[in-house]
Amino acid sequence: MQTVTVRPREPSITDSTEQLLPPFSLAVISVLFFLSAAVIVPEVSADDSIRYTADVTRLPVGTDIAAMGDIGVALPRRAVSAVWNPAAAALLEQYEVSMEGADLYQHLSQHGCFAGAVPLKNRLGAVLSYQPFYSGRINLYDTIPEATGFNGLTVHSPRGFMRNYHHLVNLSFAGYYPLQFPRVAGTNLPIPIDLSAGINMKVYAQTMMPGGQMYLGMGYNADVGLLARIGIDYDIATNMHHRQLCVGATLRDVLPSSVIWMSYSDKQLYYSPERYREPFHFAQYYGVTYIDQSGALFADWVLGIGLIKEYEVTYHGGIEATFWDMASFRAGISGKTPTVGAGFRYRRLFIDYAFRFEEIAFSVVRLTIGVVLPVLGVPAGE
Repeated sequence: MQTVTVRPREPSITDSTEQLLPPFSLAVISVLFFLSAAVIVPEVSADDSIRYTADVTRLPVGTDIAAMGDIGVALPRRAVSAVWNPAAAALLEQYEVSMEGADLYQHLSQHGCFAGAVPLKNRLGAVLSYQPFYSGRINLYDTIPEATGFNGLTVHSPRGFMRNYHHLVNLSFAGYYPLQFPRVAGTNLPIPIDLSAGINMKVYAQTMMPGGQMYLGMGYNADVGLLARIGIDYDIATNMHHRQLCVGATLRDVLPSSVIWMSYSDKQLYYSPERYREPFHFAQYYGVTYIDQSGALFADWVLGIGLIKEYEVTYHGGIEATFWDMASFRAGISGKTPTVGAGFRYRRLFIDYAFRFEEIAFSVVRLTIGVVLPVLGVPAGE
């Protein structure tokens, strides 16, 4: 009997069968939630030799973040930042709506993100985002289960092609808690620290039609995050802090859930013949950013470093210089991928562009357009 093998073309696929990260303790999860309840993250014992479906939820979003080496876990300034760290939702003080489109790996696939931020009362914030992904054309091959080689793949030419669509909806909800600590005696200036904690609730769906048969993959999961924003100095004349540190941590896909595959036939849903499931892979994101708005060297500066622990540990870093509070220039490194970009802001409107030197093929186009609106009649943080 002939079966169909789908050859995914997304570059984050890995055939690694390394053991997943061990579970975090109950105490650590409790701190991240700032609640008495806790989420226990077990090890996943399922086979991880196939990685495609769930890993698409980790594609970079946020053009400014993608241009700075993917340090979004500690960069809470745009609505899309909550995808990287849900705690960022509480530190956004304005309404925002943005849309992003990316043409990946020289037209191999396309990715987008629509995000909206809503600051709420009582130091709460919420962000809703939707990320569509289109894989492009995927070749179909006949396979022989008894054959040797990769999945028994024959050397013959593909007998057709299919398309693959992914949809991810992410609802972020967070709260923050301002603290005041005294400085060294004699300065009389406080050190403010804003602590925020949040959660992402995610729903995922994927559709494909190999051989005219529709298959639907569905899954859900959650992220938890923590952010600390620390004021370094205080300008009495302007009543603001010109220099800040942001420290962030995110645990992604903390629930022991999987993407479940179904087939659609005769107006009914059935489990796929192989009852295939793909577990979400637990990951850890950590980062630190330094924000300097003092105008040193004629610009405002952002410098950041980060660490992502998934199948392996990767290191990230980025820098941004903003001139006249309008034009921004960015550069970074994401693992082994150099990144560059620029942005322009005029009043409430902003536009960002990023170019990534991916190993498989350059991602030439990534563009974001957005607008921010003030919260009328509500002081920041209330």
